[in-house]
Amino acid sequence: MGLQLDASPEELKLFLEEAEEHLQLLEEDLVRLENEGDNQELLQEIFRSAHTLKGSSATLGHQKMAHLTHAMENVFDKFRKQQLAVTTEIMNVLFEALDNLKVLKSEIETLEESGIDLDSILQRLAAITSGEASVPVPVKKEAGPSQPALQLDWQEQKLVAEWASQKAGHFWQINVFFAESSEMLPVRALITLMTLREKGEIIKSEPTAEEIEQEQAKTTLRAIIHSTFTAEEIGKALKELPDIVEVVVEPFEPAQQEEPEQKTEKKAETTSGKAVASKASRTVRIDVELLDNLMNLVGELVIDRTRLAQIITEIESKYEVSDLTEDLNRTSVHIGRVTTMLQEEIMKARMIPVESLFNKFPRMMRDLSQKAGKEIDFIMEGQETELDRSIIEEIGDPLIHLLRNAVDHAIEPPEERERLGKPRKGTVKLVARHEENHIVILVQDDGRGIDASKIRESAVRKGIISEEAARRLSDEEAINLIFASGLSTATKVSDISGRGVGMDVVRTNLEKVNGLIEINTRVGTGTTFKIKLPLTLAIIRALMVKVDERVYAIPLTSVLETIRVEKEQIRIVNKHEAIVVRGQVLPLLYLRELYNHGSGREEKAKIFVVVVNVGGKQVGLVVDYLIGEQEVVIKSLGRYIGDVQGIAGATILGDGRVALIMDVPSLMKKVMQIS
Repeated sequence: MGLQLDASPEELKLFLEEAEEHLQLLEEDLVRLENEGDNQELLQEIFRSAHTLKGSSATLGHQKMAHLTHAMENVFDKFRKQQLAVTTEIMNVLFEALDNLKVLKSEIETLEESGIDLDSILQRLAAITSGEASVPVPVKKEAGPSQPALQLDWQEQKLVAEWASQKAGHFWQINVFFAESSEMLPVRALITLMTLREKGEIIKSEPTAEEIEQEQAKTTLRAIIHSTFTAEEIGKALKELPDIVEVVVEPFEPAQQEEPEQKTEKKAETTSGKAVASKASRTVRIDVELLDNLMNLVGELVIDRTRLAQIITEIESKYEVSDLTEDLNRTSVHIGRVTTMLQEEIMKARMIPVESLFNKFPRMMRDLSQKAGKEIDFIMEGQETELDRSIIEEIGDPLIHLLRNAVDHAIEPPEERERLGKPRKGTVKLVARHEENHIVILVQDDGRGIDASKIRESAVRKGIISEEAARRLSDEEAINLIFASGLSTATKVSDISGRGVGMDVVRTNLEKVNGLIEINTRVGTGTTFKIKLPLTLAIIRALMVKVDERVYAIPLTSVLETIRVEKEQIRIVNKHEAIVVRGQVLPLLYLRELYNHGSGREEKAKIFVVVVNVGGKQVGLVVDYLIGEQEVVIKSLGRYIGDVQGIAGATILGDGRVALIMDVPSLMKKVMQIS
């Protein structure tokens, strides 16, 4: 059923922007309130956010949101007047009310009613306000096959239309009903989504994978997929999964929706119009796609700047210096300076504080620690540190996995910590900071630490490595096995973690953005995961090398050093060539052979070796020549030749030639598979 609101598209957009800010602020402040119940300044801020949201939603004509925020406001008012004490029981109800507000906000985004029933939450909020001794427990309604169709926004409709004209297959709406008694609902929901991905391409799901990760799984999962499989085949695959009581697969026929038009004749106003107008005078909201296009154009200028400088150098070497060549040189230098400044400004426009990501975690950690029965002090530092928005979008899932593992595996139960002489409350820290030309994110805990011997035992038991290979591993190498797919040392599987998935996903997602992860751990003391990320993905610093007249770019994030060694220093270790550098054995890989330039090696007394680091393991890449460091613009090759293992993309050099950019982590995986 469509949602009728008394507002123009501009007013809706403005309301949604404000509502998102208020909901985020409420979530952050409620987490703080649970620890600072007597903070009057904080209570005033919470009350103002709820009051503003109530007024603007009422003006918009969304009475459900107005009623719910009013009920929450009454509780906050009791807190302010010290007529009600902040308790975990009451905070649980307020957080549930906040989650319902998010659903109501989604109604306004889609202009479709969600069918959410607010009676239970309103009754419990009223009971709190009236001072009843206990808060009524919500009664869960049984799931049934009668579910409303998922609604697609105009962009999703556009995607469906494109696929319908270009791809063979069908569109299906899937309704999956889980058992009410399932104790691992988030796990079941994630497995269901993975099964659907195997059967087709998911256009939309409710809840989303991200929501499921944040413990927002429901007893019903709905999805729209495009698939070449029949309804019977999809239904059969899903019914084989545990804890699923019913599966309904129906054809999906999307209604035609027009792209929303922005009305310009009406002035957007809200109950807080003055504040919005003041803010708009200082900032302008820009579509991310526009920023991407600007960065691509700047990338082209960087390439032409390098080319222009090379042309001038060639002119000066071939012809006599004149006033004309000097003018040309000065102009080139000025263009180079302006291009650099423009590049820096565009990069700044793409940078956003990691606070936008970090602020999602306090609520998650609060809920997880309650569920695990643990007491955790969650500390965040460096939220003002800025990072390219495209990288922030990719590191969310890895950080969620690391934080969940810290709660479930690392931090001991309160009683166990007391027996060990530790504080009853464990500490988990999330820190962001600049380090040279990179951003470093740390996930630290003061928990159990990682036991290398247990990692070895688990890896052997699961057949990841042989017993003999496990004995040869150093403790550092053994600990890095936690990134192997399917490895878990958990003695008890929970719906938080311990399912043998996650850590391999962490490393894979970080490698997508040229990130590295290191582990520093001590049994009984704690663990620190150190994530090292580039500032941006569009333009990077790289070491340029030559192999058989072909130029390659090695991202400096992977490079430790370059050395030149005598051929007599090369030794054979485990049937592979290696050298000894400062007492450490360094395996050698010849790029000439890895990239199919032939097996012939130039007979030289000395060879050039680029030492790279991948997951704590160092390898020496043998190249023909070292050219030097250079700023390169990454161009994707995906649409032209597909993904190639060991190649991250390409860049255009100053002389117009194309150089391939190495994907060092992927290359190492390829080598390990071959060997």
